[in-house]
Amino acid sequence: MMKGGHEMIFWFVFVAITVLECQWRAQAFSPSTVVSSYVKTYEGLVHESVVHLASVEDIDTPDEEITVSNFDKSEEASLLKRKLYQLAASYDRGFSATPKARKEASDIIDKLSAVNPTENASRGVDGDTSYKSDDVPLKAIWRMIWTSALDVVSLGASPFAAPSAIYQVITDPPIATNVIDFIPRIQTFFPSSITPPSLLRAEVSTRASSRQGNPNRVGLVFEGVKLQPIELLGQKVDNLPPLSVDLTWQQTLFDQIAPYVPGFGSMESPDDTDKPGYFDVEYLDDELLVIRQQAPGGVFALVKVDNFDP
Repeated sequence: MMKGGHEMIFWFVFVAITVLECQWRAQAFSPSTVVSSYVKTYEGLVHESVVHLASVEDIDTPDEEITVSNFDKSEEASLLKRKLYQLAASYDRGFSATPKARKEASDIIDKLSAVNPTENASRGVDGDTSYKSDDVPLKAIWRMIWTSALDVVSLGASPFAAPSAIYQVITDPPIATNVIDFIPRIQTFFPSSITPPSLLRAEVSTRASSRQGNPNRVGLVFEGVKLQPIELLGQKVDNLPPLSVDLTWQQTLFDQIAPYVPGFGSMESPDDTDKPGYFDVEYLDDELLVIRQQAPGGVFALVKVDNFDP
């Protein structure tokens, strides 16, 4: 184990470099693993079934026709998701995607959007207690498997820190937390026996809300950023104090002075449909979430997981 002075110097250098690389880009949704690992993970998410459709002669009522249509959409969605998982495995979540791969992923997502089984995906995300916990579609832990967002993809270009797992945690609406784990770039080249693992976790806290006029749009207000060291050269250091930045002071100041400034009370509310800071749900089922950030943002595909442990 390193002595205390050398350990802290190494750690502060690693944190400083990482902060410069990702401090503000971490506001977007954001482990480098080998392709075979991804294939096993994402292929396991696809549960294929054989759908036996009734013959045309057996369909006598409109209700039966609707049921067949739903079966068709489910089967199509399964095939599309399988293709998306394969792309995610082959191109490191989009970090090493070619223009052709990005175009292919975009076409798949457009087709998935057309068979989206979830209506009013934003319901309950603002913490509305009239909805039961299991009736809030977005309430879950989501891990990113694909993105086309430049501000996130560019994180992979850093020569010093590499993005590891990236999560969107919505377990306590209206709070939605973006979690990005960073590891030293050199750690991606060698086994842990040569380079003991280090990990820095960035968390961006936001407050989510539904947007009037668009049931699949979720508004976001950023509330804070936290950088928490988790591991340093194989040693747990999550007991060290995090570096935190509170972003709520601006809204607090506005709330305090609004009653005394003419016109402030009539300003646009955060629920305005096209107000900056939102994403649209393109596709959502019990295992996959696809969202599109406001322009010039990008697309994110995330799978549901049980936890976001480092």
